[in-house]
Amino acid sequence: MMARDLSPAVFVVDDDASVRDGIRTLLRSVGLQAEVFSSAEEFLKNARPESPSCLVLDVRLPGVNGLDLQDQLNSAGIEIPIIFITAHGDIPSSLRALKKGAVEFLSKPFQTQELLTAVYQALEGDRRRREEQTEFSALRSRIEKLTSREREVTVDIALLNRMANRLSAADLLHQVLNEVVEFIAAVVECDSCMIYVLENEELVLRASKNPHPEQTGRLKMNIGEGITGWVAEHLDTVVVAQSAHEDPRFKLFNELPEDRYEAFLSVPLVSGGKLVGVINLQNRAPHQYTKHETGLVATIGFLVGAEVERARLETQNLELSDKLESRKLMDRAKGILQSDLKISEEEAYRTIQRESQKRRKSMKEIAESIILNDDLKRGL
Repeated sequence: MMARDLSPAVFVVDDDASVRDGIRTLLRSVGLQAEVFSSAEEFLKNARPESPSCLVLDVRLPGVNGLDLQDQLNSAGIEIPIIFITAHGDIPSSLRALKKGAVEFLSKPFQTQELLTAVYQALEGDRRRREEQTEFSALRSRIEKLTSREREVTVDIALLNRMANRLSAADLLHQVLNEVVEFIAAVVECDSCMIYVLENEELVLRASKNPHPEQTGRLKMNIGEGITGWVAEHLDTVVVAQSAHEDPRFKLFNELPEDRYEAFLSVPLVSGGKLVGVINLQNRAPHQYTKHETGLVATIGFLVGAEVERARLETQNLELSDKLESRKLMDRAKGILQSDLKISEEEAYRTIQRESQKRRKSMKEIAESIILNDDLKRGL
């Protein structure tokens, strides 16, 4: 069975049979295993390998498209490097894919060496990730055999060193936050671990390990609201060993009516003395968080605060670039309409707006279509 094969594996998802066969032939010519699928649904039914692997994924697919499949894999915690390929590439799509962790975004037709370079990069990255997970599992096994005091010292040194290495290698905000959740949940007993990030004066859930992963990005609260908001407002830690739901600061989310937690540990994320976010740990049964556990999470919070701020600034830069590119597209599309239809700039804008409403597409997509049509007419 493939799931037991330790050789590197490359999955190819494309609805064009000739593309699938061509990539499979190329990969096998350099000694790589290649499994091909015609849809995202077909790929999802396939067993996950235990060996290093990556996914070569077309953007436009029947049913679930490539970008939505990337979102599904991220939400499910399935870590597989993705190389996007498309004959209909555009800057917004490529930015979205890369911001969410894609290794590469290649436009068809691409050079074979471009694809092979991206595949080797993806496989190497996945190999390192798997090695680190194996080392961490072995470390946990050794830790379990130590005395209580030896365990605390060993965890502190090994965990913080490894976390610093992992965070320095993570480029995107969601990668940084997922690393933090994974580490904290591995060393501190808890039923739920969540990280809220301050965005536009609101605390937004951006990473979690709990029964409701679908709430990531949707759950929000104001500063000063609930225990989380109190921690954000006062930049101080809150530790509740039992009956956390009876704390006057506790906030019950209507979206999660079945959840009832007894113990609650909440720590602020701070960078340069300013609030960045909040880390929450929760336990369904009463739990006495030790000074060591509290201190460890607080130290992680200190490390993460600076990384979250760095990743957030990088994300903002990407978003600004995206907005600037969108504005350029709109200006160019308006110019084409003005020239072709002999209309004013305002009339050109309204024309794009009407087409957007009529076709139920964004104005950016309409602008891209106008530009593409103009390029085709000019033979560009």
